[in-house]
Amino acid sequence: MKMTLVVDTEDIKGLEAAYKMVTTMCRQYDVRVGSSSSEKRFGKIAFIKALRAYMKQQMDGVEHGEIKFEDMRSLRGAKHFADRIYIDGWKPLI
Repeated sequence: MKMTLVVDTEDIKGLEAAYKMVTTMCRQYDVRVGSSSSEKRFGKIAFIKALRAYMKQQMDGVEHGEIKFEDMRSLRGAKHFADRIYIDGWKPLI
């Protein structure tokens, strides 16, 4: 996406709106820009890998008898997996 932005230096509200727009776009599209500590962002491929890792973790747990097949859909397991990503950051296991 390409964009040309023209701002009027005498329009303070316009400058604030332009700043907010550019900051938002940088957070969404520029991986070099860090997100705030309350936001965790990663791309589509990393998200797919995280889902695949979660599915593998659940299946391995069933195969080793650590969890029951019926409990694979539990919110607790998903929460533990999400907490690990949220706290430690995403580190692909696969």
